[in-house]
Amino acid sequence: MKKISGISIILVVIVMLGLWLASGFYTIQSGEEAVLLRFGKHIDTITEAGLSWHMPAPIDRVEILNVVEPRRIEIGFQTLQARADGSSVYKDITSESIMITSDENLVDVETVVQYRIKDINDYLFNVNDQNKALVAASESAIRRVVANHILDEILTDNKFGIQSEIKTDLQEICDSYDLGISITAVQLQDVSAPQEVDDAFKDVTNAREDKTSFINESESYANEVLPRARGNAAQILNEAGAYKEKRVAEARGDVANFEQILERYNMGERVTRTRLYLETLEKILPGIDKYIVDGDSGTIKFLPLEPSNNQ
Repeated sequence: MKKISGISIILVVIVMLGLWLASGFYTIQSGEEAVLLRFGKHIDTITEAGLSWHMPAPIDRVEILNVVEPRRIEIGFQTLQARADGSSVYKDITSESIMITSDENLVDVETVVQYRIKDINDYLFNVNDQNKALVAASESAIRRVVANHILDEILTDNKFGIQSEIKTDLQEICDSYDLGISITAVQLQDVSAPQEVDDAFKDVTNAREDKTSFINESESYANEVLPRARGNAAQILNEAGAYKEKRVAEARGDVANFEQILERYNMGERVTRTRLYLETLEKILPGIDKYIVDGDSGTIKFLPLEPSNNQ
């Protein structure tokens, strides 16, 4: 009995030892990294996906984190519950969201900061509470940027520029603290005036939107009318140019004709003068009988230019 009891104890010890050693197996998925600690001291960082083994607890301990998935923190509000229809239940945190602008106005700014882990060693070992440190750094960066801009820029005019400025400033803070974090996006989720003056600011915002709408309509009308006016002007210019070319060509033809007449006139002045005289009479006295009378001699002679009706 004693011999059987001893064998049973050995088998139990072997089984427990096997289970203890088997507990050291772990799997790293794609996009994950692991930090291996031995008695609390960092000894290795595993970045390759697959099955690995470490000395079971309490000798070794492994921390596995996804370093590619986007993470987020919320400043000025907290999401309490996500509904089935896609909406969410929020809780406002005014102690984080109320800030002052450069023109000494209060503004309620709710912000979402998205980030990912870029260095798992810095992320795990340089700060005790990564989320708390990032929230403090984000709130500091947001307040500094908001304090450097007037209310109108924050509400409407320069919202995207302010988001970019906050992102740059926050990344510099994270790098200076060696948080091991890469800021991927900063979004001003909701920016509004405090509740006491919110209605008045909404009226101002609506007026700005109406102004922008009227400007767009006028620009659209100008874009429609101006091309038509330019086309009409171009048509008038083309017609004027064509008329000019026509008149110049006609004038040149008249000059050429006059020069030909002058040349013939110089060749026979008397004959040409007589012909021109007769042609002129034909133009100014059309449709009647005309007679040329020579009154130099006593006998009146006439020269019919056209056949008489009797002949």
